[in-house]
Amino acid sequence: MTGELPSLVGSEPLGAAGYLTFRRDTIRFPDGHEAERAIVGHPGAVAIIAVDGDGKWLLVRQYRHAARRELLEIPAGTRDEGEAPEATAAREVREEIGYAAGNLVRVGGSYMVPGWGEEYIDFFLATELEASPLPQDDDEYLSDPIRLTLDEVYAAVDSGEIEDAKTVAALAFYQRHLARAAKA
Repeated sequence: MTGELPSLVGSEPLGAAGYLTFRRDTIRFPDGHEAERAIVGHPGAVAIIAVDGDGKWLLVRQYRHAARRELLEIPAGTRDEGEAPEATAAREVREEIGYAAGNLVRVGGSYMVPGWGEEYIDFFLATELEASPLPQDDDEYLSDPIRLTLDEVYAAVDSGEIEDAKTVAALAFYQRHLARAAKA
């Protein structure tokens, strides 16, 4: 690799479904050869590490059709057009687990499937939780919050009970946040 990035030669819209868009991009590499990439456009999302006063994580079981099962995961949601990640996180924590965060801090961010998708997730730590539910989205089916200690979250990853990538990534962001806080 020379450090020079490929350039976009052309982009063909293929359609849309809800908040997702689909297109075929043609890119040219620095050596001159071209390749096509199928891309799923996404407005961005947030994921929330909600931690109660006892230090327990609040997770939900949510049916995920692509996986054909319920997954144990942290609360998360898609950003509305023009919505700041912080506003999405504040809304989603109330919709998905029924609590408002007295303290909401961004702890990191990550592309989830950069080989074919534009989805970028901003991760937030929500603490000082107070009951303040909002109705769940009509197209979701979520369990009541499940409270797990950090050790139980790690055990659920180890056992395969947690298979959700954003929840696994959240562990790294959370540990890094704790390490920084310990140094401060």
